[in-house]
Amino acid sequence: MSQQDGSRQINTFSLWQQTSLITSTLIGVGVLTLPRTTTSRLYEAGWMAPLIGVVWVFFSVWMIASLSKRFPGKTFIEYSPIIWGSKKRPQQGRWLSLPWVLAFLLFMYFSTAIVSRIFGEVVVTSVLLDTPLEVIIITMFLLAQMLCMHEVEVVARINELLFPLILFPVLFIALASFQNAEWNNVLPLYRASGKALFEGMYESVYSYAGYEIMLIFFAFAHENNSKARAGFYGITIAMFVYTLIVLAGTAVFGYEELQRVSWPTLELVKTTKVPGLILERLESAFLAVWVAAVFTTVANAYYAFVYGIRQLFNKGILFQRIISALMFIPLFFIALWPQNIVDIFRISSYMGMVSLALNLGVPMLYWLVLWARGMGQGAKERKSGG
Repeated sequence: MSQQDGSRQINTFSLWQQTSLITSTLIGVGVLTLPRTTTSRLYEAGWMAPLIGVVWVFFSVWMIASLSKRFPGKTFIEYSPIIWGSKKRPQQGRWLSLPWVLAFLLFMYFSTAIVSRIFGEVVVTSVLLDTPLEVIIITMFLLAQMLCMHEVEVVARINELLFPLILFPVLFIALASFQNAEWNNVLPLYRASGKALFEGMYESVYSYAGYEIMLIFFAFAHENNSKARAGFYGITIAMFVYTLIVLAGTAVFGYEELQRVSWPTLELVKTTKVPGLILERLESAFLAVWVAAVFTTVANAYYAFVYGIRQLFNKGILFQRIISALMFIPLFFIALWPQNIVDIFRISSYMGMVSLALNLGVPMLYWLVLWARGMGQGAKERKSGG
């Protein structure tokens, strides 16, 4: 029995851990920019974008969960050759699945770099003004590296632990900011065109990116039937947070003012006062929470990438530790590649398009191949450890 097989049998994720993984990964840097990007297309109705954009996310998560249920206990890296090949021609399956596997791994890799860069930009422009950007990025990489030193059950436990520490403060800030709301700022309820509605929905795409890590982590679900429910719960929580944040930003500033600030949610936090003046500067507490939120986004994506590489070469934990350290070197230069904040936002928009193609297009393609080969039915219930 290989080292991977041994670890798979003792590592099982509960429904709560799967939900924590999805939500913690989604809530990250997108929270800071979403009020500006959605209201740039839908004006006062920008808060509708997360509600409408979530429809395709639900569909995508359902397809990913169904694929994982069809091959219980296997990751995307493991079941891809089965879908594209056959027992007689396993080599054909490996080669035909390789482009899709590499596309997934590269997206995880580049997402780690871009999210880390955005995190660094926010920190050096709002809190640590004299700290070099490179130091902030390297610090985040080192935290992710520590997670990659362990087996996958540690990822579940870290996300399970940090999830309430991320969720409840963000919800509190969103609700507390309504004390400064001018409700005329959200009226009329809708005056944008149908094209603008589609564009606004697209602007929310990148904020929902990240749940594709479940192409790896669904393989460790304790119950095969809990995967779709975990996806539904995780996405619903993120949708609720996003909608509240955009609604609060629009109600407090108005959509015109939101277009003039780079990080509108951070500005929203600065205007919010805690009842009783318990915290004079709420942005400090918010940034502390936000560091944890970005850490789970960066570390989960990088772990999915490293674990995918490990499975691609059929290696053990030692290989994972070595490759996770080595791959940080090019990742650092990729993170510094955008020249300014305009470049970062442009690349984020491109990443949103890639995310749409990867999360929706690849699962649909896989299901079409399964049905064409007569493998769409007959999934056998089996726990990952069974």
